Amino acid sequence: MFSRRSILALVNALNFRTHDEVERFSIEFELESVISGQWIKEKETSITKYLVENGNAKTQSGAPFVVDVVEYLLRDRSNCANTKALENALAKDGYELTESSVRKSLPSAIPLLESENKLVEILNRRGLTVAIGHYEQAIAAHGRGDWAAANAQMRSFVEEFFNQCHALLSAGSGTTTQQRKEDLARTGFFASQYNEFLNNGTGFVEGFWKRLHPQGSHPGLSESADSSFRLHLVLLVLHHYAERLDAQLA
Repeated sequence: MFSRRSILALVNALNFRTHDEVERFSIEFELESVISGQWIKEKETSITKYLVENGNAKTQSGAPFVVDVVEYLLRDRSNCANTKALENALAKDGYELTESSVRKSLPSAIPLLESENKLVEILNRRGLTVAIGHYEQAIAAHGRGDWAAANAQMRSFVEEFFNQCHALLSAGSGTTTQQRKEDLARTGFFASQYNEFLNNGTGFVEGFWKRLHPQGSHPGLSESADSSFRLHLVLLVLHHYAERLDAQLA
């Protein structure tokens, strides 16, 4: 599935400069009755709204409508705007651009978008507004390709989330993030049978936290790929623990 931010980035990348370009696009995709407005920006908005509602529907090609639009975009890259924002948004959804289309960069079995939606829903319901703020800033930084800022906000998001788990569950008297995680382990929030927290640096949560805090430079790694990996990892892991928190508070 393609998120709203990917669809917005896609329409921006189409870079319509004349009404004739919009008209040719509408004829190509039989959208004459859908596109409305007097100005090009108004027409772009109507296209965006239609794609948000119908972009994941299958077309005659057998692919989602958004994929057909991406392929339309890539037929002539010279006419499209910079695709960096689109590439970053697609990376978050688990897709990547090829020379002529788009392909999955994650196994389809990983429900990334669904995990994000459920995670945000639980954060809102439990009042974790500061954590949501860090998450939204991470997404914004990732979208504009500011990898260092995205990584920093993801670490802050994870730290704030576990701190609030500690507070909401009245897990103990710990005052540092490490002490609060230890309290969560003692009270059973972290499952000992799954080696989630072992107090020796080798448990799952401990390893997860270390992966978000790598030391030194890593010139062999792509900043884009590494930041996207961290984002996917954070979404999946925190969705898991958010559901556990929600169940324990129910």
